[in-house]
Amino acid sequence: MSERTLEKPRILLLLPTRTYRATDFLAAAMKLDVEVVVASEEAATTADLSPRDSLVLDFSAPAAATQTIVEFAAAHPIAAIVGVDDDTTLLATTASEALGLPHNPIESAKATRDKYRLRYTLATRGVPCPQFRRFSICDDIAEINKQVDFPCVIKPLSLSASRGVIRADNWHEFTDAFHRVAVLLRAIAAEADTNAESPSADVLIEDYIPGIEVALEGILLDGELKMLALFDKPDPLEGPFFEETLYITPSRLSQDTQDELRSATAEAATALGLRHGPVHAELRYNEKGAHLIEIAARTIGGL
Repeated sequence: MSERTLEKPRILLLLPTRTYRATDFLAAAMKLDVEVVVASEEAATTADLSPRDSLVLDFSAPAAATQTIVEFAAAHPIAAIVGVDDDTTLLATTASEALGLPHNPIESAKATRDKYRLRYTLATRGVPCPQFRRFSICDDIAEINKQVDFPCVIKPLSLSASRGVIRADNWHEFTDAFHRVAVLLRAIAAEADTNAESPSADVLIEDYIPGIEVALEGILLDGELKMLALFDKPDPLEGPFFEETLYITPSRLSQDTQDELRSATAEAATALGLRHGPVHAELRYNEKGAHLIEIAARTIGGL
């Protein structure tokens, strides 16, 4: 039997240097008995001793990073690529495509990274959505006010962890919230590395959806959604800000309600064209049923 036959499956883990989640992913890999190559923006201190176990990539340049992965895989074959957060989702997709590994369509992955593109794609493919519009932070706010209804929610297009997401119930609250988000986006753009992609100067404004909020964790296997966990969020998340909160599982909701939430997530994933890998979805539930807030082609944040 050849040495290659005896090798364990090798997984490439795209793990930003700043993350605090490395231990959990590496522990999971040990349980699965797979070999892990950790790719980060900076070299590991042991890289010279074990060049097969680490890789340095510029996550802000997916084309160049994909080429580096392809060259690495030519010498050290890779069975799967796992991006652990929003910053690595697109690279995991492009590199998996280049290597012929199971992956989501690139356009589908991009849709989960842009809140407007997400809503637009879902709406055009028949998935119920709140009314939504896209505006620039440079637009005349008086003109914007004529085109929105209240209550509404303002969202930067690509920030995570609810940064810049603000509810407004009237014109005065909307004006304050809009200026607040504009200041945030300009500050982030000013501080961004020159090689990094700056956040869009546009915002999404959509109708506020009342109801309880949950987070659904699942995995797509050839387009079929398997729900791994449903987290209740017991705190009332009514705004004006939507800070990170407690997550409780197993859910206290009825089985019928849980089934509706899973079905809404599966419908959104299908509409977006997602086919493979982890799914993290945020949903609300009220008397009209389940409503998707966001969906991402990655695992949940946190530990």
